[in-house]
Amino acid sequence: MKTIFAAAAVLALGLAGTAAAADAKGGYAVVGLGANTCAEYTAAPKEVGQIVGVWVQGYATAMNQLLPDIKDVTNGRSDAQIEQELVGICSRNPNMLLADATREMVVKMAGLEGKPKKKTAKAEPAPAADDGAPALRR
Repeated sequence: MKTIFAAAAVLALGLAGTAAAADAKGGYAVVGLGANTCAEYTAAPKEVGQIVGVWVQGYATAMNQLLPDIKDVTNGRSDAQIEQELVGICSRNPNMLLADATREMVVKMAGLEGKPKKKTAKAEPAPAADDGAPALRR
């Protein structure tokens, strides 16, 4: 368990960051785990799913802070229930970005009406490090 938390912390530092501002058309780039597709998420090993769970918790916490009159967008759901909901959305929409699937899930769980106005665009992959190691941003 400590290994998972350590890996998640390292990944969170390396992968954190979704642009807070949008362009004139309301679009914005997604970096980090949210830039992956649902197909990539559902095909990943269980350990990756746990790391994505940490990312989703951060996303939900940010929404808790930003949305007025909402204390908990998950409405008290357990980690397992959140994972089950996200897997369900992703199974039905394999080409959807994980960020969009997470937003859809949060809108549903929080009881917010309508669809989110912003659509995310997949960010350009970051170049590999000079030593040939893959970059920690997508």
